Amino acid sequence: MISHIFSKTKPVNFLLLSFLLAVYILSFEGFIGIGLQDNQGIGAYFMKNLGFFLKALGILVPVLFLIDFILKRNKLVLTHSYTLFFFVVFCGFFSSIFMNTAVLLAHFFVLLGLRRLLSLKTKQRSRKKVFEACLWFLVASYFYDWTLLYFLLLPTVIFIYDKNNPRYWSLILWAILIYAALLWGFVIRSNPESFFKTHYLFNYQPQGFSAKISPLIMVFYGSGALVLLWNYSRKASAKVASLGRKNSLAILTLTGFLGGLLYLFSPFDDYSALLFGFFPMAFLWSNTTELLPKIWQKELLLWGFLSAPLWGLIAYLVQN
Repeated sequence: MISHIFSKTKPVNFLLLSFLLAVYILSFEGFIGIGLQDNQGIGAYFMKNLGFFLKALGILVPVLFLIDFILKRNKLVLTHSYTLFFFVVFCGFFSSIFMNTAVLLAHFFVLLGLRRLLSLKTKQRSRKKVFEACLWFLVASYFYDWTLLYFLLLPTVIFIYDKNNPRYWSLILWAILIYAALLWGFVIRSNPESFFKTHYLFNYQPQGFSAKISPLIMVFYGSGALVLLWNYSRKASAKVASLGRKNSLAILTLTGFLGGLLYLFSPFDDYSALLFGFFPMAFLWSNTTELLPKIWQKELLLWGFLSAPLWGLIAYLVQN
């Protein structure tokens, strides 16, 4: 039944997924994230929780619409909304992402930049798309400096779609100069010392890399790697393979790899920076679901993922 619901993209799917996101956020608030302080009144506690809820939901629901737009506009999927389903489930399982507003905003702007890069396959207004993608990545870096790593996507995408056009490199430079001018004029100029104490510090803890690679992270990315190999093998053996979808899969694979680097380099002690890997990982799992031949196989996979955040919450409550 659940596979049938998400086999088509309908308005009711967005309502269901928004409701599921709301449940995850409320569960995080009630059991993990926000507790009642000794000197805090009920009214202040309620307003704090309400603000937290509206902030997280207000950023993530537009992300769902943006992801759906990226998928449908670039014809990365047929008609299903499995990618949105897996994205929401990942948010519920790694619920610490709800706490980090800077990461949520940076992720939104990274998706805007990725949207422009994926649309380069049409080869219409290519220079404008590259310029806008650079600007969106730079805006994302204002909230989380390590998102500048997404500039590594640009050489790959340019090589795939139009490697003989040297004008793209000057566009990247122009985007950097314009962003720097705007940032200086509207943000830095009044108090430059204060700005550079909180932005573009590129903090990381090499000794903490081993702590970040927990068994849960190994399962998350290890299963994604297996699914990626399976997807490539199935598409390679297909009689008719879409070159456009293969290129898009390659770009999203690199995007997922960069998301893993952002998590490793992040100065945060939680899983919040893992958010940058959710979209490419959800896309891989949605492709897998689409390729499964039997309905019961899809049902088993989707119900298994849907129940994972619940079991994770139960395990947390038992341990604490």
